[in-house]
Amino acid sequence: MNSIRKMRDTGEVKRADGVQVRYESLHIEPGFNLRQDGAELEESIEALALHIIGGGKFPPLEVRPRDEGGMWIVDGHRRHAAIGRALERGAPLRSQKDGEAWIHVVLFEGNEEDRIARIITSANNKPLAPAEIAEGYKRLRAFNWTPAQIAKKVGKSVQHVQDLLALGDAPSPVRAMVKAGQVSATRAAKAVRKHGEKSSAVLGEQWQEAQAKGKSKITAATTDQPKASASDARADSKRLDFLIEEGAIVVCGGKVDLASPEPGQTGYWLKWPRDDIQQPGVFETPRQAIDTAIKQKLTK
Repeated sequence: MNSIRKMRDTGEVKRADGVQVRYESLHIEPGFNLRQDGAELEESIEALALHIIGGGKFPPLEVRPRDEGGMWIVDGHRRHAAIGRALERGAPLRSQKDGEAWIHVVLFEGNEEDRIARIITSANNKPLAPAEIAEGYKRLRAFNWTPAQIAKKVGKSVQHVQDLLALGDAPSPVRAMVKAGQVSATRAAKAVRKHGEKSSAVLGEQWQEAQAKGKSKITAATTDQPKASASDARADSKRLDFLIEEGAIVVCGGKVDLASPEPGQTGYWLKWPRDDIQQPGVFETPRQAIDTAIKQKLTK
């Protein structure tokens, strides 16, 4: 088992104004980091590298001993990448005494679940994207943690955790839309819970509607239907009562009769199947057909 004492003996670690580790002794644990590659991450690493090259300070990396030697990074993957980039460009980070780049670190204490929670809640780094947090929550769920336990550990609401777990389980096109900023994580999670595997198609249609309205994101204003008013609800109830009492149904199609505005026009009209009676004319909507029948006191 590797330890700080062993690493001090081999010269990988030294204590000056805190624990310092050679840059080359810092390692990325495969599959541990939640961050996803992309233009936004690349831009943030580049900006941090330029900050370091210009003499800017950065917080210590959080690490734990690696059995094979060196340290695993628990928190600070973005900083580690920026430091490496700064070194490649000749930033004066290496000691004049031994030529090593000594990086300030703090030791992490905790188990596997604690490490996952740590990278989710870290305040020193660039905030994780919703999809990245969702992956972290899924890892904690794999330890049989409930949404309530996860919420308590990361200091968030249970609803927040449930939403992001739904996002983490969503089809890849849905997660891609969230990453692209086309829909919020909360709205995407709601669509997944309601439509399941069909959520990709539903959100795709909503995205097209939003674009047609000149919007850059799916919102309630661009997709949700307005709630019916009390008067509208009463009118619909009256229409339904009429159909039930009359035994009529609404038919959609095309027909030609003397009351039709145009030959072969497609639309809606009423039909009384038991008496083989049809409403004259064709109407644009079912409501118009029913309202006309009620106004004209058309019955079987």
